[in-house]
Amino acid sequence: MVRMHARVVNARGRPIPVRRVMLHHIVYKNAGRFRGDRLDGTCGGKSESFYGTGEENATLRFPPGYGYRIRRRDRWLTGWMLMNHRNRRDRAYIEYTAVVDTSRHLRPVKPYWVRATDCVSARDPIFNVPGGGAPGSRYVKSADWRVPVSGRLVAANSHVHGGAATMRVTQPGCGGRVLLESRPRWGLPSHPYYKVLPVLHEPGPIGTDWVETAQGIPVTRGERLRVSAAYDNELLHTRVMGIMHVYLSPGPAPGSPCGALPNDVRAYHPKGPGTDVAPKVTVPLTGLDPSGKAQTILRPPGPTVRFTGPRAATVVARDRSFSLRNLSIPLGGRVRWRSLDRGYHDVTVASGPLGFASYWLRQGERFGHRFGKPGTYRLFCSLHPIDMAQTVEVRPGS
Repeated sequence: MVRMHARVVNARGRPIPVRRVMLHHIVYKNAGRFRGDRLDGTCGGKSESFYGTGEENATLRFPPGYGYRIRRRDRWLTGWMLMNHRNRRDRAYIEYTAVVDTSRHLRPVKPYWVRATDCVSARDPIFNVPGGGAPGSRYVKSADWRVPVSGRLVAANSHVHGGAATMRVTQPGCGGRVLLESRPRWGLPSHPYYKVLPVLHEPGPIGTDWVETAQGIPVTRGERLRVSAAYDNELLHTRVMGIMHVYLSPGPAPGSPCGALPNDVRAYHPKGPGTDVAPKVTVPLTGLDPSGKAQTILRPPGPTVRFTGPRAATVVARDRSFSLRNLSIPLGGRVRWRSLDRGYHDVTVASGPLGFASYWLRQGERFGHRFGKPGTYRLFCSLHPIDMAQTVEVRPGS
């Protein structure tokens, strides 16, 4: 396979606008012909992720002479999320188009999805940018990746969220030089990403650079590369990601590990209306008006429960609802959340003085946070943004 793209369409195969239904993300995995045939080479999964897209509308493509090898009996899996932005049932289809070259001269590539968060949380590979820095400041999250086989890096693409500045793969053993860099492209203020409700997190880019080189960047088995995601740190950005989709063509080890880089490395930057500067966005809380239409709210309904002293406030997530919707706590106070539902929940700051978020919480799991900066924190479960909203007022003073 040399090219692939996915999109949302109706029953007639016509694209559906984002204002109606949006493809938040989709990941295509290859489980191979039998158990153990195709394995994730990055975090040890039982299938191989080879293509993903979503808000960034990415297209899988390789330079001439390379392709992702597929077999007739391969089993493909997908993990996806569609968002219905209207208050009535809808029907949509995820359509994918693949270009397959059956000639035998192509050199195979293997995908590695390397993360700035390493493999600490395979079920929820996120991190949080607290914000509060000076204008122009950066928050950088990095992790090292050991190259599993020798060969050449021939293509790469990034997956980042709102507030991202760039995604890089660098070579610490060669002075930290940049091997691959993918930059985001953002929509204009009129773009539907900034008009729809509800939102799961700050709207992401409308595209990211696709980087490719036919000559390939030589790497050696066991070599340490560094994967880094840089974000704006003036504002908070919660539940963000930093994933680089790297495609490696196995081959002989290079003679000189720090030799000259190929001169044909090219980054295809997304075209069309947009900007290269991340917009400043405040994520709203969402509720329903009397007609059932999503609308922005300042706080969920209900009284404010006031807590005093150092004892932690406990909030239970049950039946897609927080047991306490509005809290007031002293500065330095602690809140603990506990999930009792079978499905996943999380605790995410939509807006406030500083950003934080939990991983996805299973039934019985807990998450706690001590609030060290006064102000009003608006929180929600990013998986159930309308049903599970909350405010925490942190009173100033000792």
